Amino acid sequence: MSLKKLSLIITLIGIFFLLILLNISEPKLKNISEITIKDLNKNVKIKGGIISIKEYETNTKENFLILTVKDKTGKIEVLITNQKNQALNRQLTKNQTLIIIGKVSQYKDTMQIQAEKIISPI
Repeated sequence: MSLKKLSLIITLIGIFFLLILLNISEPKLKNISEITIKDLNKNVKIKGGIISIKEYETNTKENFLILTVKDKTGKIEVLITNQKNQALNRQLTKNQTLIIIGKVSQYKDTMQIQAEKIISPI
């Protein structure tokens, strides 16, 4: 195998790994007011304080939480599904600051974040 072919193969492998890392890395921190319709189905990362916690139950008896989270620029609802809320429900309190990573969705013309990862900074 020639040196040019080997170099090309190594370069392509490197590019492939960079693309994989780009897809699994966390998004940059974003102000809530910056979240728009353009962010639908994209992952975002926000930091804010809880201003309300509401627990709901679906028709199939699955529980979920909706947090209203506020930063200095605005507020947004954060949906936490059944699997994620069991342990969190006892730990979450009003005015607690969280870092939330999740996918942006829309419900009744209101932007929401479907939480995928929740971190309580120290």
